[in-house]
Amino acid sequence: MPLAPTTALRIFLMLATLPEVRRLVKGAVAWWSGKKIAVIGPTAAGKDSFIARLQQREIPRRHTGSPLREKVKSFDVKLALTRTHTVDITCKGVVNVGGEVEFRDSPRGWRSVCEGADVIFYVMTVQDLLKKRFVRGRVRQDLDWLQTVLPHLGDRVLVHVLVNKIDLEIASHTHYGALAKELAADLRALDATVKRVLEPYEHHYTGATLISMKNKSIFTIAIHRAFAAVYSAFHEQDVVPQPVLAPALEV
Repeated sequence: MPLAPTTALRIFLMLATLPEVRRLVKGAVAWWSGKKIAVIGPTAAGKDSFIARLQQREIPRRHTGSPLREKVKSFDVKLALTRTHTVDITCKGVVNVGGEVEFRDSPRGWRSVCEGADVIFYVMTVQDLLKKRFVRGRVRQDLDWLQTVLPHLGDRVLVHVLVNKIDLEIASHTHYGALAKELAADLRALDATVKRVLEPYEHHYTGATLISMKNKSIFTIAIHRAFAAVYSAFHEQDVVPQPVLAPALEV
């Protein structure tokens, strides 16, 4: 039986609990305004749905590949950095691109999308996480690719991982405490692997966030966490960025 939205949201909050970060409010609007983001990731991971959510449009009912480099017009994002501070952020120059390996490696593929970006969002799925495809598999191949191109993208570019489709994983479980522990362990393993693979450019990595493009309530909370983590990491000049997700709590 599918979980009620409020139940799914409650469990997600337990999985993704973070302390309030009030220090992020000052300067965040000016920093994010005009920033350019790139969206990359394997086919069907949720890139199109991510862009649709940011634009406050309905997500696509069916997956459709992005065979050509697709430019998306600038759009505003209303982002709550804390419970009492909501700001309007303008994202400009967003570009979406197909997720197949041939698009990743082609001259007009992922590198051309990432060039000039301030923030790169890499979208994977929770199944990629649970099946550890970041150790062996497509996600690991993408991380290896990213390590080779990071030195050509500038010293200030940041990379954030979005782990999509958490709603489906929640709906397929009844023992939420066990699921929470498993996800927490895999997220720690993901963080360690990303930092090791990206070395010596691991300081570009800002963490990973569980998210659901389909469940609007989960998406809203998750994207606030992700945007706050990216902004925070940018200002931690000499500190290795910490993972976005705190250890999962028992439900």
